[in-house]
Amino acid sequence: MHYRVRAIFLVSIVCAVTVWGTLGRSACSSASLSQTVQAEETGIEKVKAITSGDAQAAITTTNIDIPVDELRLLVKPLTQEELDHETAAWLLLLKEKVRKISHAEIAIKRQNQTIKTQQEAVQSLEKAQKALSAAKEYQSRSHLDSPDSQKAITKVEEAQENLRKAQSAVKKAAASKTEVQNDLDLSNAFNNAQDVGKLHNAKKILTQAKRLRRENRNNSLAYESATRKIDTLEEAINAFENAQAAFKDAVPESPTFIQATQELEVAQKLLIRAKELIIGTNKTSVDPTDSVQNFDKVSIILETNKITGHSGTTIAGPVKVVHDTDSLNQKSKNLEIAVKELQTNTAAESNLKNQLVMTVISLQAERTEIVDRLRIILNELERKGGDPQPHQQYINAVSSFAVDLKDTQGLRFRFISWFQSGEGGWRWTTNLGQFLSIVITSIIISQILSLILQRLLFHCAGVSALLRQFIIMVVRRGGVIMGIMLGLTALEVSIGPILALLGGASFVLAFALQSNLSNFASGLMLMLYKPFDVGDEVKVNSIWGNVDSITLANTKIIGFNSQIFTIPNNVVWGGTIETLSHGKIRQLKIWLRIGFDEDLARVERLLVEIIQSHPKVLQDPHPKTNVWQVEDYYISVAANGWTTKTEFWGVHEDLIRMIREQFEKEGIRLAALPQQNIRVQQVLIDTNLPQSEKV
Repeated sequence: MHYRVRAIFLVSIVCAVTVWGTLGRSACSSASLSQTVQAEETGIEKVKAITSGDAQAAITTTNIDIPVDELRLLVKPLTQEELDHETAAWLLLLKEKVRKISHAEIAIKRQNQTIKTQQEAVQSLEKAQKALSAAKEYQSRSHLDSPDSQKAITKVEEAQENLRKAQSAVKKAAASKTEVQNDLDLSNAFNNAQDVGKLHNAKKILTQAKRLRRENRNNSLAYESATRKIDTLEEAINAFENAQAAFKDAVPESPTFIQATQELEVAQKLLIRAKELIIGTNKTSVDPTDSVQNFDKVSIILETNKITGHSGTTIAGPVKVVHDTDSLNQKSKNLEIAVKELQTNTAAESNLKNQLVMTVISLQAERTEIVDRLRIILNELERKGGDPQPHQQYINAVSSFAVDLKDTQGLRFRFISWFQSGEGGWRWTTNLGQFLSIVITSIIISQILSLILQRLLFHCAGVSALLRQFIIMVVRRGGVIMGIMLGLTALEVSIGPILALLGGASFVLAFALQSNLSNFASGLMLMLYKPFDVGDEVKVNSIWGNVDSITLANTKIIGFNSQIFTIPNNVVWGGTIETLSHGKIRQLKIWLRIGFDEDLARVERLLVEIIQSHPKVLQDPHPKTNVWQVEDYYISVAANGWTTKTEFWGVHEDLIRMIREQFEKEGIRLAALPQQNIRVQQVLIDTNLPQSEKV
């Protein structure tokens, strides 16, 4: 038993781990959180999407936004060779989309580093400001070689150190931005993010301009001028969105792609001009995408802001010793200007990072759309004899991503953007709603069906209570399980691997739980053939009692001394079953030994009269007697009657008392077996007597 429990426990762990891994791999798009950002291009390099198709020969990628149902019908007549072409084209689109996502994620990392560096520079400059303020205060009340003069020199040195750190941070941030600008892919990622921000800002400006136009009188010059500018901006926005859609739908490195790139550049310039028209008439409008990147300006301020200590050591610029408070005031003001410039630049960089996050969310939504359509192609390819496994592995490899939990602001903005995305939060919210509705509906339907079956089976005479309960349980639980399986498809979880896993797990469980399955099969046989039911009086393998309960694993019998016997069903079904109370009525049979000197016919009449006189004995079937056998010393006679199953033992006891009393009145004696008495006497022998006197 110990080893069987251990085997069951190990099998359960293996099944649970396998199901977890299978569900994780079968999800269409999975997200995992990590402490460090993983660049997706490294995963792409490890995965080789091998295909023999020609992407130029594909026909389904002319419109990558084609509805999924239409695509499923469109690829149905295609051959395996044609499906290879379609697979190659969609894989090329997926690879390009994942490449953009990877570079955008890298750009976010670089942007976080730049923001962190600028924040460190601001902190250093603020410390330098405080040190200069303290030096100014000490210098205002100091004279040569006084303690305040020494304190002023110490504060100036502290300001020198903080200014040096700030200069180093600014140079580091400037070098990082230069490196990004020199990297074509990262520069494109930033440009795409700025395009997204500019479009969002243009729509915001358009809404604000329409609100301001309502303040003017209709048909006035100001109203007509604002209307023309608003119309121009609306046309520019529509042209920019159309150009973006064409650029997104174009196959990379194709003539259409080159043309779409040129049209996007033209639309971007028109959008900028249209926004400038609105901004020119509305000075309160601010474009948040104009990121202030004046590192050179800040560097110049720091270079010209000379601070000299008592030893003549200088930070930037020629040597000039600070002797007056006015000089310190000017330097403090210059540092304040540098701080404001950096703070403004940091805010703009944070805004640009948020735009990068929005770009990533948008690209991930587009990637999900491409993956959905590629899976349809691969499913059709598999049905027609192709091997989609390498492509499925590629999809699983590029569909995951990781974010930096330390970037709390970016994480919050990413979650909000993902939740608002049509292919992100809204999609999974809809899927979750469908899953819950399917499961709840299945529960309601299964409950209704079980109630209907319960009433129908209750009126079926040949159905046992156990079989009725089992069928109702299967309908209820089976309906819920079917609902969950259908609901998983709404969550975009493939149930094929789950079914395959269940098939493999069933083999393992069947091997580990052989005896349990034998009891289960025997329980099904007991339900179907119904040798007894709950409440029946039975004899099973020399155990006599009333059936208390029957399950698929065992049968419980309550003995006449209130003991409980739990018998495995394979033992019950494999042994001899004697049902004593099957049906609504039960036969009474009382055996009597009548002596040879008694009038047998008179005894039989008397027995029938006694049985008939009992009020709970049924008259149909009619009571009777049976002369069963002639023994050596008596004749065996059986007195038979019928009563209800519930009244059996009470009537049985009453009849025995009535027969005994009536026989005593009539002078009839029951035969008894002859007895032989054997007396054994023990004789004590005295060992002290002579041998001649011993008995």
